[in-house]
Amino acid sequence: MTGAGGDFEIVVEKPSEVSALLQRLIDTRALVNILAKDGAVLTTMLWWVDPAEQKIAFSVDEKQAGLEAIVGVGESSAVTYVDNQKLQFLLTGMEVLRGSQGLALQCQLPASVIRFQRRRFFRAQVPQFSTISLRFRMPQDPDQVIVGRVTDLSIDGCGLVLPPGSPALEPGFVIPSCRVDIDPEERFVAGFEVRRVQPYSDAQTGLTGTFLGCRWSRLDGSAERLLQLYVNRQQKLQRLMAKGRR
Repeated sequence: MTGAGGDFEIVVEKPSEVSALLQRLIDTRALVNILAKDGAVLTTMLWWVDPAEQKIAFSVDEKQAGLEAIVGVGESSAVTYVDNQKLQFLLTGMEVLRGSQGLALQCQLPASVIRFQRRRFFRAQVPQFSTISLRFRMPQDPDQVIVGRVTDLSIDGCGLVLPPGSPALEPGFVIPSCRVDIDPEERFVAGFEVRRVQPYSDAQTGLTGTFLGCRWSRLDGSAERLLQLYVNRQQKLQRLMAKGRR
């Protein structure tokens, strides 16, 4: 997950779904930018998808700028937009094929496609010196309790900073149950899945550690209402502060 108001990532790995997304690029004649690590760019369109042979191919021109550089690096990223969504996937095994219908840049069928989707819910930034906490037990070691600092909240998920020395959690890691303490009288229990991991450091508060972008699971009706009330309060506060600055 990214910051407030941004996009969140959905990693599509099921082969049939990957093929369907790629076929959609062909159906809509979407432009695809192939980006090499050395900065070379090739703009093209996907020509065909062959799930049985685990191959895809892009239509190219022999004199097209960037073609030689892209093939030479061996691995590149493809970025495109379809149905108002951004898609990104890795290309490997690239080679140019010559046929009766022209040239094709053939690649391995991607194992996954990252789909960037607009956030559905407003994400409220937690005030800088607030102390909303989230605590959970490690599934493999129930005696180990981890307490992190919440940086933003929404009905969709939260931003969480774990203190230095905490166990390393990878994207996809699931915590079946945690407790979020908004204040002494407002708390709820839910599960969450780790979606993003990156280092964290805030010079103003001195808070350091590891940032986790998390998505809620097992969120019941009472927890949703509590979160919505908190988000509404923060939205009103932001509007009042914006008016005061005018």
